[in-house]
Amino acid sequence: MLNLKAKPFNEVLAETPELKVNGEWLCLNIDARTGWPTKPQAFTFEGHQVWVMPLTTDNYPGLAANKPPDMDRDECFALLHRALSVLAWLQDTGAVVVHMSGGNLPRMMGMRQPFGYAIRDDFDLSDLPVIGNASGKLALALMREGRGLNHPGYSFLSFFRALETAIPDGKVRGAWVTENINRLGGHRAKDALDKLKSIVQGDIGKHLRESGRHAIAHAQADPIINPDDPRDARRLEAELPLIEALAVLAIEDHLGIQTRHKAWQEHLYELRGWKSILPAAIIEASLAAEPDDIQANIDLPLINFRLRRSEPFPLLEGMMPVHVGLNNRRVELGYRSADGLAELIFWLNFADERLEFDLNRSFNLYDDGSAAAARNGKERCRFIWDYFGNGEIQIWHADTGKLISRVDAFIPLNMMANFDGHVAELAAWDEFIANREQAAASAG
Repeated sequence: MLNLKAKPFNEVLAETPELKVNGEWLCLNIDARTGWPTKPQAFTFEGHQVWVMPLTTDNYPGLAANKPPDMDRDECFALLHRALSVLAWLQDTGAVVVHMSGGNLPRMMGMRQPFGYAIRDDFDLSDLPVIGNASGKLALALMREGRGLNHPGYSFLSFFRALETAIPDGKVRGAWVTENINRLGGHRAKDALDKLKSIVQGDIGKHLRESGRHAIAHAQADPIINPDDPRDARRLEAELPLIEALAVLAIEDHLGIQTRHKAWQEHLYELRGWKSILPAAIIEASLAAEPDDIQANIDLPLINFRLRRSEPFPLLEGMMPVHVGLNNRRVELGYRSADGLAELIFWLNFADERLEFDLNRSFNLYDDGSAAAARNGKERCRFIWDYFGNGEIQIWHADTGKLISRVDAFIPLNMMANFDGHVAELAAWDEFIANREQAAASAG
């Protein structure tokens, strides 16, 4: 069961030893525009550890880092800002930095009104995008700013600047807007486009540029946005979803930075890591109806087979590869537990970009009569419960700690969860384990 209750900041520090390490901590205190976690989370960003500082009952939430010795304060604050922009992009939202603080510990600023915020258990930080160029980093910063501001004019300008960052050439940008404006998704953008087409004759892109971007940025040309005229504010508010959607689409098309929804549609994260592990000849052979015999050297890694939000299952840590083959246009992989008493089988379907796992066929246990085998039975019981509770499979490289692949939450059908029954089943396994341990002790 998830605990979504916010705690006092000092209590959070007391429960998280890593945040009590003295150093030169720098913090971004933010006004979040989305649900924010109620517990700390550490993640690696651009090679440095960053902490999600939770929403507490008395302090702002935000991000924090213990400044590396080779980085000055401004560089570290810039790192935190970039991390915040990536988080905001993945959540399709904005975030406004209200204070920058720091000290020998991650000291967040106090809030005058610590209520009215949406909360969540955590962020999914397992597969953050890597933004490798300055244009991408700037575009996400502008999107975060535009989505975080509560002024339609300045938000409009930030979104248009993001569009300009993605497509710097004005002529190319104008032609792209004309060609792609009907590709926009989402009901807010489509409604805004339909309304604008009903009142604007001619090029919509030209209207957005001249009556929006130029009118906001300049004060000596016609048209001009007048802050005292509510009609201007209403018009910009109505057109805001349109320019935001154009900026998002341009960032995806020209900078190659996917939104969370786009990544989910393509689900390339399921097999991305395996493509760098398996030889291309194996992948190509798996797509053929009648593959030719092939000879290939395959160096499969040890893996940790986990579920997001669940504690690691010792049985499924450090699993060893024992089998690779082709089966029904899929690459079939077999892994064995360190004690040799459990085996996992799963399939890489490169035609559909899917990692396939079937609990009835994929997770097999071997009973040698030992207490260890009984403990494995309890582990499998715990895994099944967590998996049926919308578990998300994650396969990690056991040696490097890198995420190889992940699968979206499992959605069970025609199943009624019985927590009391699950607890009783675990208790039965504990009794079984104790009996075997007692039998082994007596035999010894």
